[in-house]
Amino acid sequence: MKSRKAKQISQVLQKKGFRLDPSKQHHDFYYLVINDKKQSVYTYLSHGAKDYGNSLMLMIKKQLKFKDNQMAEDFFDCPLSAEGYINRLIKNGDL
Repeated sequence: MKSRKAKQISQVLQKKGFRLDPSKQHHDFYYLVINDKKQSVYTYLSHGAKDYGNSLMLMIKKQLKFKDNQMAEDFFDCPLSAEGYINRLIKNGDL
């Protein structure tokens, strides 16, 4: 997966329905919210990391329940909408 800036990852997550949990202090903890209900899909971003290389992006991909790299790239590059992502999670049995 290609490298990304932490700020860009955060913006995409929030645009796609993830919320930052303010109670977590060690890392930025983002969890998916659907109809004001917290879901079991989440990821962490480090306070210190400004760039996320291939290995960290692969970890985020796994946490966000993507089966292949292309779907994850589409999520972060925005061709995959929030609705499309949620539908994919439901189809795969992750929600």
